[in-house]
Amino acid sequence: MSTTNCMIEISTRHACRRFAAQDVEYELLRAVLEAGRLAPSGFGLEPWRFLVVQETSLREQVAEACFSQAPASTAPVLIVLVALVEALHPDTAFVKRQLEVEAGEGDPAPVMETYRAFYESADIAAWAVGQCQIAAAFMMVEAVHQQLATCPIGGFDEQKLTTALNLLAGEKPALVLALGYCADPQGARHRRAVAEVVRYLGG
Repeated sequence: MSTTNCMIEISTRHACRRFAAQDVEYELLRAVLEAGRLAPSGFGLEPWRFLVVQETSLREQVAEACFSQAPASTAPVLIVLVALVEALHPDTAFVKRQLEVEAGEGDPAPVMETYRAFYESADIAAWAVGQCQIAAAFMMVEAVHQQLATCPIGGFDEQKLTTALNLLAGEKPALVLALGYCADPQGARHRRAVAEVVRYLGG
């Protein structure tokens, strides 16, 4: 895809507020999920799980945990991005495996040392949620490419969502991504001017 075409697709992405009663084809859903799987992450840890919610009664529970917001209540697919917080402790098998993969043919020890220092100084739960949001951004761009609509939902009752999805101890819901076909045409986009948001430093 050319740079121009990519920018056109990004410029047409918008948060869909109400979805049509139309199922998402499996191949398109797979493409969106694959974009999230391939997203970059700090230290190559990929600290996420993607829970795909399509069954009606469970979707209703997730929507209720999202305060019954219209996008959550009308979307045929809800993708819940879950941060694997507990798995990120430096001594877990998960971290050891991921850092060995990240090191490739090199020695993973220096990477582990750097990560351990980071872990001890960071709010690891907040960091993991941020990593999940990177994956969500990749999904949203791919959804536009597949002519699907999305709406990221960060407002939810964490305990209700955790209970509805039977999340494991040490897992934290990071974002709910509503996915489907938008019922309404896109309205006007309003963004701050480049001069307001971009600063070139130095030089």
